[in-house]
Amino acid sequence: MKTRFAVFYGILATALMSVVQPAVAQEKDSLTFAIIQTEEMSVLGQRWEPTLKYVSEKIGLDINFYATTSYASVVQAMLSGFVDIGKLGPKIYLVANEKSGGDIIPVVATGRPPTVFYPEPCACYFGTLATKKGSGLTTIESVKGKVLALVDPGSTSGNALPRALFPDEIGGQTLEEYFGRVFYSGSHSASVRAVHSGKADAGFISESTFARVIESGEVKKEDFNFLWRSPQVPLDVIAVNKKTMSDELIGKVRDAFALMGETAEGKELLKATGYYAYVLSDDSKFDPLRKILAAK
Repeated sequence: MKTRFAVFYGILATALMSVVQPAVAQEKDSLTFAIIQTEEMSVLGQRWEPTLKYVSEKIGLDINFYATTSYASVVQAMLSGFVDIGKLGPKIYLVANEKSGGDIIPVVATGRPPTVFYPEPCACYFGTLATKKGSGLTTIESVKGKVLALVDPGSTSGNALPRALFPDEIGGQTLEEYFGRVFYSGSHSASVRAVHSGKADAGFISESTFARVIESGEVKKEDFNFLWRSPQVPLDVIAVNKKTMSDELIGKVRDAFALMGETAEGKELLKATGYYAYVLSDDSKFDPLRKILAAK
């Protein structure tokens, strides 16, 4: 089985998907897997190609791989039927599930190993507000009027949770009211670099991606101050499109991911993607996050 790699970007993706009609589950000779480009494409390719080749062999179908720079694009790709499987963050999964009328569902969650931020393995993560060590920005009060990096409008820890919860820390003000300037960096790793380089004074960033950037040696945890931490959030999920996949095929995909850690080969693949396991998941796991976002 083959895994084909390509990249599509927001405008091109919209043009491509406008000619694709929502499909009805049927026999397929290949699947399309999409991921949001949270880091450089070369890194994503090295991280995901072996895993998708493994899944391809287990299910007996070729897999096409696409990365998009826009959270919204991967949702639109699934809604249009262009994409069958997507790796989605928790907030953007909720959007996809709602817009699809429940046809986009999670099959497994990504379980991460212990990190420099959290000592236990967990199918969860936290968001953090970080500033550069030595900047003098060591309290929430000190970042008032400063430049803030968010990630993307569809990001959970890099946008949705800060907008929902951080106003409680700043007297009910919005982020735009409290900070001098707010911009979207495009990815969590880009936000880490923006804070580290001084392009941003502060950034709301996923601790999971932050840990990977630290582990790469590019930055050190000691380079930063951490001023705020979000509640625990479900980690990214592998979600499938019931409109384009049969129940039998969905089951094969679920099993290929969920059982990966039971073989030596699978354990190496998990290590390459930075996970300790793929944990069975379903939509009910997201009810607590729904309540948090709905209440704000």
